[in-house]
Amino acid sequence: MKLEIRFFQTARGDEPVREYIKALSDKERARLEGCIYILATTGRLDMPHGKKMAGQKDLFEIRSGRHRILYAFHTGEVILLHAFMKQSQETPKREMDLAVRRLANYISLGG
Repeated sequence: MKLEIRFFQTARGDEPVREYIKALSDKERARLEGCIYILATTGRLDMPHGKKMAGQKDLFEIRSGRHRILYAFHTGEVILLHAFMKQSQETPKREMDLAVRRLANYISLGG
């Protein structure tokens, strides 16, 4: 099963997750890209590198060290919605809310 990986794009054409990944060190970038590759080729990413977000029916996260990428599945694609560095044990609500808004935006635009 090969899933298409899509990066959420803002109205200005920016791709925040791609830009986040590009700014990482080579080692950190390779780890995240490896996780994305596994997700694309197998359609899943198990712990410790991936998990479903509690209380969010459509959101999942890629986990690499303190780096997180929130994503969702949509029509046979993986949409990479938001990336951030985790600062505390619990994922901040604002980070999840942003990902949820981006997913709604992506879907409303026919993504």
